[in-house]
Amino acid sequence: MRNKPTAKKPPTYQNDIIGSIKRIDERTIVFARQDLFRYFGKESAQRAQYYDEHPENQAYDEKISKKKPLGNYNKKDSPMFAAQFLLMDRVGAESFVDGVPNKIRSHFSETKAAEKVKSMAKLYGADLVGIGLLKKEWVYSNVGCCLGNNPAYKSWGEPIDLKNHSHAVTMGFKMSRELLSGAPYFSTLLASSQAYAKSAWTAVQLAAYIRQMGYEARAHHFSNYQVLAVPVAVDCGLGELSRAGYLITKEFGLGVRLSIVTTDMPLAQDPPADIGVQSFCAQCKICADQCPSGAIPKGEKILHNGVMKWKLDEEKCYAYWHVNGTDCGICMTVCPWTKPTTKIHRIIADIASIEGIHQKWMVEAEKLVYGLHNPKTPPDFIGD
Repeated sequence: MRNKPTAKKPPTYQNDIIGSIKRIDERTIVFARQDLFRYFGKESAQRAQYYDEHPENQAYDEKISKKKPLGNYNKKDSPMFAAQFLLMDRVGAESFVDGVPNKIRSHFSETKAAEKVKSMAKLYGADLVGIGLLKKEWVYSNVGCCLGNNPAYKSWGEPIDLKNHSHAVTMGFKMSRELLSGAPYFSTLLASSQAYAKSAWTAVQLAAYIRQMGYEARAHHFSNYQVLAVPVAVDCGLGELSRAGYLITKEFGLGVRLSIVTTDMPLAQDPPADIGVQSFCAQCKICADQCPSGAIPKGEKILHNGVMKWKLDEEKCYAYWHVNGTDCGICMTVCPWTKPTTKIHRIIADIASIEGIHQKWMVEAEKLVYGLHNPKTPPDFIGD
């Protein structure tokens, strides 16, 4: 378990922060934009306001809204993932993710407090846990995903304010490799929903635990994020930003889902992870070469919102989800880092974490050994 002193060295990606970072309005992300069609009528004030401000997105959003929904594999199996997302939506309500802290505050050293919080996160179900400072640039500016006018959620467009929250606890949840290996078909959607459901339950429990100790704490999970999960996870030392736009962890590669708890509790911070991803991804383009939508860039990093990064084309990626009816997952499956947690693969991961020409050789070896992705047959319980 991680319990290390406050980091002195900045996370690797901070070398690529070369400008000011503007907080992102959650209403502008592709998921939230589809919520305008799911929950708000054509003549609604919300739709009118958004497309008056962002007319460039309207044609794409209308086109996607007419595509088949995720999980449209067959009607008999869609309840497998729908049940999990339904429960996530319920525990995404403000009464689950947030609350009033206990009036009696427990006092610990920052190191002891971090030990307790991370131990409970593991007990509740997290596979990885890291702690870092919460940077305000990673907090959404306005609410976008809110299940429409559901009174249990914050209102669409409401400003987000986590000004009292100084720390973030990020938790990682490994996805089933058996299910993920069936990408881009239905089993990969089950892999996502299972990990997301576990992450949601763990986050709401951990936030409740911290509030019981007398501190503010808010859970952020699939159904109710107020922060950008990947950069927060990087700041908490869980992994690095990849070419594919997801977090890579040394333990599970891209096959991991995230939830976060933000709090005002003073906690010892974990050092950043430097596992060689920036140099490795610069040489490895396996995910980009095998991406069916062409959403993952094959070229160099570009400047985006103050950060030099490989910029995923979210619209191409999301459009393919709705053509295929799942969240794809091919990039996660083919990533050289997404391998079983066997002794030999742990040794290989240690070697891959060291920057050098051998990383390029390892990429070529990966291509020779594994070749192009071939979806595995799903478990017997899937299908007729």
